[in-house]
Amino acid sequence: MKNSLDGFSMAVPDVDAAAHLFRTVFGAEVLPAAPGEQTADGPGAVSVDDHGVPARSVLLQLDPQTRLRLFSYEATAGAAFDASVVDIGTAHFCFRTGNIEQAAQFLAQCPGIRILGEVMEIPEGALRHHKWVYFRFPWGAYGELQEWPESPSAEASELFHGQVPQEASPVPTLMGIDHVGYSVRDLEAAVELLTSCFGGRRVLGSVISSDRDLMGRQFETPVAALSKMAMVRIGEHTNIELFEHVVDEGRRTGDRLAVGASRMTFGSDDPAGSVAELTRRFGFSVTGAAGAGSPETGTAGAGTLLTAGSGLDVEFTA
Repeated sequence: MKNSLDGFSMAVPDVDAAAHLFRTVFGAEVLPAAPGEQTADGPGAVSVDDHGVPARSVLLQLDPQTRLRLFSYEATAGAAFDASVVDIGTAHFCFRTGNIEQAAQFLAQCPGIRILGEVMEIPEGALRHHKWVYFRFPWGAYGELQEWPESPSAEASELFHGQVPQEASPVPTLMGIDHVGYSVRDLEAAVELLTSCFGGRRVLGSVISSDRDLMGRQFETPVAALSKMAMVRIGEHTNIELFEHVVDEGRRTGDRLAVGASRMTFGSDDPAGSVAELTRRFGFSVTGAAGAGSPETGTAGAGTLLTAGSGLDVEFTA
């Protein structure tokens, strides 16, 4: 079996507003609706049956290597994001910049976007001298900005994209997606899933201890946490960041219809075999019914959606 990563998804309360923000702020391209899809109001918007759930959807090209499918489900349209950074399944999309201070100052002026805390620099380890800061999209989900040092460590060099600033985005020095991150129930199980079933390569890992003050300031989640992290490279361009947060408080498991929910979509030469493997080895189960769509065009609702409550939902298309 051969599985290749096609893209990601995000549930939002208003698909047109979210697509407008990604297009006008982050320079994303709205891809046209596929032939035969029912076009709704808004550029590229379509009405879909996403595995048995009515939704509106737009497909975006975030950068040359990264596609993002936005969903607005009838059941949660207009709802607010209701999860913390430590909850299982919480996702974030990290954009690489050449000057993080300039990029953060620009985003802080964009309606609805909030920069959290201050720009931080990693002092040691494989990601030493990387700078980062989280932000919230207008609907509440997490995003991140990151700036690489001029001379990255040898351990991190495999994660480097060689990107250049995008002309399409007004954000100063924005270079595209650096990584997509997920909070997972079990870090080692998530790494095993991505490496054994999807050809990923574990590049580096670390353990980070954060006190209540730092977690509250930088993530609006005021709980002390011991966070185990791993970076996994899939293919030649995509970095997946995995976190297992150990906290005293209970971690909630997100629902796929909740605002902010995300999944990874893989093309497969044997979807049935891939589904069977994830079911047998990792406890996944099929979610919903197969919706309408076209795997050949990347249409929403195609393929088979699997979940295991692990923080990583997976969709297979032919």
